[in-house]
Amino acid sequence: MRTATDRYSGGAILLHWLIAALLIGNIVLALSMERAPTLFMIHKSIGILVLLLTLIRIGWRLTHPAPALSAGLAAWERVTARVTHVAFYIALLAIPLLGWAAASTGRRGTGVLFGGIQWFDLPIGRSRALHELFGEVHELAVYFTIALIALHIAGALKHHFIDRDGEMRRMLPGR
Repeated sequence: MRTATDRYSGGAILLHWLIAALLIGNIVLALSMERAPTLFMIHKSIGILVLLLTLIRIGWRLTHPAPALSAGLAAWERVTARVTHVAFYIALLAIPLLGWAAASTGRRGTGVLFGGIQWFDLPIGRSRALHELFGEVHELAVYFTIALIALHIAGALKHHFIDRDGEMRRMLPGR
């Protein structure tokens, strides 16, 4: 069983759940945007927020190392955990950057975010071909991330309900 010292830090836990909620909410929002185009600015704002929080999370992780994995984990579980976490960091950087690039190359540009902040475009220039390319890759990266989220949740539930090893409690809020 795990102890309190085996847990992630409070900052890591807060950033994990905040980013997770924003990411999942933004995916749901993206699925609704075709029916309500006014949601697009909210979607872009959340995407930039996820990017900024991910940069903070990476800084936090560099200064607050993750607790060691349980000694009882099989080699395949250790590899899967490491690969999944690295893939999440890549996705959490790539998805918002690709969306920002798509917006920057589009007809209207990135525009106003967070209800009033004029956000800058990436210095790429307007291009319908690039806009469509970045948009398609952005969408594919989201589908990959949905699969990653499902894998992550499945692993957490396996540890909690089948292995009963306390791994999942390392990232749960509270004591």
